[in-house]
Amino acid sequence: MNSRRPHCVVQVSGRGRRLTRTAVRPAAVLVLLLSAFTASAEPVDFRLLPALPSERAINGLLLEVARDGDRLLVAGEQGRILWSDDGGQNWTQASVPVSLAITSITFAGDGSAWATAHDGYLLHSEDGGATWRVALSGTDVAALSVGAIEKQVETLRTALADASPETREDTEWALDEALFALEEAQLAVDEGMTTPLLKIWFAGDGSGYALGAYNVFLRTGDGGATWESHSYRLVNPDKYHLYGITRSSAGTLLVAGEAGTLLRSLDNGATWERVVSPYQGSFFGAVATSDGSLLIFGLRGNVFRSTDEGVSWIDIDTHDNRTLMCGTAGADGTVVLAGAAGAILHSSDSGTSFRVVSTEGNRVYSDVITNPDGSILLVGFGGISVLTAEAGHD
Repeated sequence: MNSRRPHCVVQVSGRGRRLTRTAVRPAAVLVLLLSAFTASAEPVDFRLLPALPSERAINGLLLEVARDGDRLLVAGEQGRILWSDDGGQNWTQASVPVSLAITSITFAGDGSAWATAHDGYLLHSEDGGATWRVALSGTDVAALSVGAIEKQVETLRTALADASPETREDTEWALDEALFALEEAQLAVDEGMTTPLLKIWFAGDGSGYALGAYNVFLRTGDGGATWESHSYRLVNPDKYHLYGITRSSAGTLLVAGEAGTLLRSLDNGATWERVVSPYQGSFFGAVATSDGSLLIFGLRGNVFRSTDEGVSWIDIDTHDNRTLMCGTAGADGTVVLAGAAGAILHSSDSGTSFRVVSTEGNRVYSDVITNPDGSILLVGFGGISVLTAEAGHD
């Protein structure tokens, strides 16, 4: 039996998008789905079935975009990942083993690509994003958390045995919290994890992080061959969601998240410390600029800039209060931030100042990159949008 799955090829022309469907047989797909459903005594979770080809995939909800040379990847709802090698004129839908929402996607070198999804799934591709496999399921992620928390419990029990009267109460409290977290993690192993992974990020040295809701924080140091849970290393007692991560040119790692959460590492992730936040609302992302500064952005158009590795922050008045969801920074000092209600902000001075780019409508943008020709490619509700290079110029 031929194991190759049908795929869709989308051609985008100046007049719009034209779709050529190859080997798509809706009736046969329906029969297979019904057979899978009736053959099992248990209800079928359709989200864990392979993503179905769709002629509207490129126009649906897309959550992130990534580039590696000529290869572009976009990812979004219902397990849909598409790739293009011609600047986005033609798109081919990738073979994806799940129909969960794909929340983030990135390249990691040598044809390796990674993606995060709902229910704790981590996906990997070895052919530049054309085909994908499950690297970690939600159960796997929960099991990693169990192992990490068990080590933490052991350390705290040893500390409690040696605690002084002054430190005993705090140690007991920390142990109780760890035991409660262990119980939750064990329950997730038994019943399945529902926590979404929200962001995947890789450095050029093979290290990478996958982060998500409720303080999920995974690290690899070998290009994704193995993963560890580093959630317990973060000072995030309320388990706020983690939305974004970046690294400055000086090597500082910065994580941004819910309710003003800011965490940084000065030793490549060995230890983390809480950063005093300039704002108590949520930050949805962080970018490192070419001049060595760090930018964080989020609710109500708040943008802050740090030139001292996150020790202090300067409020950047963009004259716009629309929520910002995504950002990108170029080697030439260009920074583009985008988000809700058609918000696009452009900077030519590494985020020291911004101007508002005029757009039509109220589209929500979830990710943005700058193309080699200077144009801006955005994804979000309704698929892909491209602004000309002239729109990005001051």
